[in-house]
Amino acid sequence: MSFVIEESFVKGKSLTGLCEDGWVATPDYVVVIDGATSKSDYRIDGITTGRKAMEIISDEVQRLPSGISASEFVNIINERIIRYYKTNHILDLVEQFPETRLTASVAVYCHSRNEVWLIGDCQCKIGECCFKNNKKIDSILSELRSFVLCSALRDGSSIKELQKRDIGREFIYPMLKRQYLWQNNLDDNSEYRYIVLDGFPVDYALIRIIPVGDRSIVLATDGYFDLYGTLQETEQALCHQIETDPLCIGMGCDKNNKSTKGVLPGNCSFDDRTYVRISCF
Repeated sequence: MSFVIEESFVKGKSLTGLCEDGWVATPDYVVVIDGATSKSDYRIDGITTGRKAMEIISDEVQRLPSGISASEFVNIINERIIRYYKTNHILDLVEQFPETRLTASVAVYCHSRNEVWLIGDCQCKIGECCFKNNKKIDSILSELRSFVLCSALRDGSSIKELQKRDIGREFIYPMLKRQYLWQNNLDDNSEYRYIVLDGFPVDYALIRIIPVGDRSIVLATDGYFDLYGTLQETEQALCHQIETDPLCIGMGCDKNNKSTKGVLPGNCSFDDRTYVRISCF
């Protein structure tokens, strides 16, 4: 069996800033990468930590041996990130301040194992079945942000005013920074902990491993609320969502489509996005 990439697309939310999403393919892997939105002002040569994480992972994937397991994949990527911290003398910094870590989520198709791995909050569609790996803390904070903004709209604020100053995002921002307490947390089994690639040890049980039983696979970042069988359908759904609910608080066609951030003035979406469709034969 072999595979081909039928469609691929990457687009940043901003027309000016560097996109923190990306994807890379080798004969055995297709990897979609979502560099995490930075919660600090820390930059590396002017580049956000999410962008740097995406670049490092993209480079390392091209060196991966064929047929490794999901846990081996995590170990190899994390070792590369740790080497970067040490080489650039920032290991003490990232240990003390987790918000400065190079952090990313990935969706991986491993051809030789016929599996998709979700590490962090990327997503996939296999045949007609969609799989998400959302963090519970994001769901809670998205609801809270939605409540704050819906209340402001009811009090007379306009959508455009709230796009310019997202008081819902401001309200949840301290808690967004506090979520790092649960990032790759190995100390307990709290429902709030979550897995990412940031160079530090992970709980392998939090990797979502999905056997591929269909010839059609879509890998994507969480810049899409919903995935469809083609890029055109997926983009059309996102555009409709943004047109009807630019604040991303569940005012559009799907009340469940809420986010911790909305579409800022001048931006084309609420987040960077990547879509890759694969056919196996």
